[in-house]
Amino acid sequence: MINSYNNSTQTVLTDGVLTFTVDRVKTGCTVTHAAGSTTFSLNRPGYYFVSFNADGGTTATAGNVVLSLQNNGVAVPGAIATAYSAAAENVSNLKFSAIIQVRPACCVVSNATNLTVVNTGVGATLTNANIVITKLA
Repeated sequence: MINSYNNSTQTVLTDGVLTFTVDRVKTGCTVTHAAGSTTFSLNRPGYYFVSFNADGGTTATAGNVVLSLQNNGVAVPGAIATAYSAAAENVSNLKFSAIIQVRPACCVVSNATNLTVVNTGVGATLTNANIVITKLA
Protein backbone atom coordinates (compact mmCIF):
# COMPACT_ATOMS: atom_id res chain seq x y z
CA MET A 1 0.00 0.00 0.00
CA ILE A 2 1.07 3.56 -0.57
CA ASN A 3 -0.36 6.96 0.33
CA SER A 4 1.37 9.89 -1.36
CA TYR A 5 0.53 13.56 -1.49
CA ASN A 6 1.62 17.02 -2.60
CA ASN A 7 0.12 19.92 -0.63
CA SER A 8 2.17 22.51 -2.54
CA THR A 9 0.64 24.38 -5.44
CA GLN A 10 1.69 22.93 -8.77
CA THR A 11 0.94 24.33 -12.20
CA VAL A 12 0.22 21.51 -14.62
CA LEU A 13 -0.19 22.36 -18.29
CA THR A 14 -2.29 20.32 -20.72
CA ASP A 15 -0.93 16.75 -20.88
CA GLY A 16 1.25 17.48 -17.84
CA VAL A 17 1.71 14.91 -15.08
CA LEU A 18 1.10 15.56 -11.37
CA THR A 19 4.00 15.20 -8.97
CA PHE A 20 3.64 13.62 -5.53
CA THR A 21 6.32 14.95 -3.16
CA VAL A 22 5.73 12.97 0.04
CA ASP A 23 5.13 9.25 0.63
CA ARG A 24 3.19 9.35 3.90
CA VAL A 25 2.62 5.59 4.14
CA LYS A 26 4.58 3.01 2.18
CA THR A 27 4.38 -0.69 3.03
CA GLY A 28 6.00 -3.61 1.25
CA CYS A 29 7.14 -3.59 -2.36
CA THR A 30 3.91 -4.23 -4.25
CA VAL A 31 3.66 -0.49 -5.07
CA THR A 32 6.78 1.61 -5.57
CA HIS A 33 7.17 5.37 -5.95
CA ALA A 34 10.07 7.75 -5.46
CA ALA A 35 9.00 10.80 -3.45
CA GLY A 36 8.97 13.83 -5.75
CA SER A 37 8.21 11.80 -8.86
CA THR A 38 5.12 11.23 -10.98
CA THR A 39 4.94 7.45 -11.46
CA PHE A 40 3.61 4.63 -9.28
CA SER A 41 4.67 1.11 -10.30
CA LEU A 42 2.46 -1.86 -9.45
CA ASN A 43 4.93 -4.72 -9.08
CA ARG A 44 2.87 -7.83 -8.35
CA PRO A 45 -0.04 -9.48 -10.18
CA GLY A 46 -3.44 -8.87 -8.66
CA TYR A 47 -6.09 -6.21 -8.17
CA TYR A 48 -5.34 -2.73 -6.82
CA PHE A 49 -7.71 -0.03 -5.59
CA VAL A 50 -6.70 3.52 -6.50
CA SER A 51 -8.27 6.57 -4.85
CA PHE A 52 -7.28 10.13 -5.86
CA ASN A 53 -8.34 13.67 -4.99
CA ALA A 54 -6.99 17.21 -5.50
CA ASP A 55 -8.18 20.82 -5.51
CA GLY A 56 -7.78 22.64 -8.81
CA GLY A 57 -8.70 25.58 -10.98
CA THR A 58 -7.65 26.96 -14.34
CA THR A 59 -4.38 28.85 -14.70
CA ALA A 60 -5.61 31.38 -17.28
CA THR A 61 -8.05 30.11 -19.90
CA ALA A 62 -11.57 29.23 -18.84
CA GLY A 63 -12.41 25.60 -19.48
CA ASN A 64 -12.48 22.12 -18.06
CA VAL A 65 -9.77 20.96 -15.70
CA VAL A 66 -9.62 17.23 -16.44
CA LEU A 67 -7.51 14.80 -14.43
CA SER A 68 -7.25 11.19 -15.50
CA LEU A 69 -5.46 8.09 -14.28
CA GLN A 70 -3.21 6.64 -16.95
CA ASN A 71 -1.70 3.17 -17.10
CA ASN A 72 1.49 3.18 -19.18
CA GLY A 73 0.27 6.33 -20.93
CA VAL A 74 -3.23 5.05 -21.69
CA ALA A 75 -6.28 6.51 -19.92
CA VAL A 76 -8.01 4.14 -17.50
CA PRO A 77 -11.73 4.15 -18.40
CA GLY A 78 -13.85 5.67 -15.63
CA ALA A 79 -10.87 7.05 -13.68
CA ILE A 80 -11.38 10.68 -14.61
CA ALA A 81 -12.44 13.87 -12.85
CA THR A 82 -13.68 17.03 -14.60
CA ALA A 83 -14.49 20.48 -13.24
CA TYR A 84 -15.27 23.66 -15.15
CA SER A 85 -13.25 26.68 -14.08
CA ALA A 86 -13.78 30.22 -15.42
CA ALA A 87 -10.86 31.72 -13.47
CA ALA A 88 -8.11 30.75 -11.06
CA GLU A 89 -10.45 31.59 -8.17
CA ASN A 90 -12.90 28.86 -9.27
CA VAL A 91 -11.37 25.97 -7.33
CA SER A 92 -13.07 22.58 -7.34
CA ASN A 93 -12.32 19.25 -5.74
CA LEU A 94 -11.50 16.64 -8.35
CA LYS A 95 -11.60 12.97 -7.37
CA PHE A 96 -11.88 9.48 -8.81
CA SER A 97 -11.34 5.87 -7.83
CA ALA A 98 -10.68 2.74 -9.85
CA ILE A 99 -9.68 -0.90 -9.64
CA ILE A 100 -6.63 -1.84 -11.70
CA GLN A 101 -5.78 -5.42 -12.67
CA VAL A 102 -2.14 -6.41 -13.06
CA ARG A 103 -1.78 -9.66 -14.97
CA PRO A 104 1.04 -12.13 -14.34
CA ALA A 105 4.12 -11.64 -16.52
CA CYS A 106 6.62 -14.11 -17.94
CA CYS A 107 9.91 -13.96 -19.84
CA VAL A 108 8.15 -13.04 -23.13
CA VAL A 109 5.27 -10.93 -21.80
CA SER A 110 5.73 -7.79 -19.73
CA ASN A 111 2.73 -6.62 -17.78
CA ALA A 112 4.51 -3.65 -16.24
CA THR A 113 1.96 -1.30 -14.76
CA ASN A 114 2.99 2.32 -14.26
CA LEU A 115 0.29 4.72 -13.10
CA THR A 116 0.30 8.52 -13.46
CA VAL A 117 -2.29 11.26 -12.98
CA VAL A 118 -2.41 13.48 -16.08
CA ASN A 119 -4.10 16.82 -16.74
CA THR A 120 -5.85 16.32 -20.09
CA GLY A 121 -7.85 19.56 -19.83
CA VAL A 122 -6.80 23.22 -19.80
CA GLY A 123 -3.73 24.30 -17.86
CA ALA A 124 -4.47 24.07 -14.14
CA THR A 125 -3.20 25.05 -10.73
CA LEU A 126 -3.52 22.10 -8.37
CA THR A 127 -2.99 21.68 -4.65
CA ASN A 128 -3.67 19.08 -1.96
CA ALA A 129 -3.15 16.20 -4.39
CA ASN A 130 -3.50 12.86 -2.60
CA ILE A 131 -3.41 9.29 -3.88
CA VAL A 132 -3.87 5.95 -2.12
CA ILE A 133 -3.07 2.67 -3.86
CA THR A 134 -3.92 -0.57 -2.05
CA LYS A 135 -3.45 -4.15 -3.26
CA LEU A 136 -6.75 -5.94 -2.80
CA ALA A 137 -5.94 -9.49 -3.93
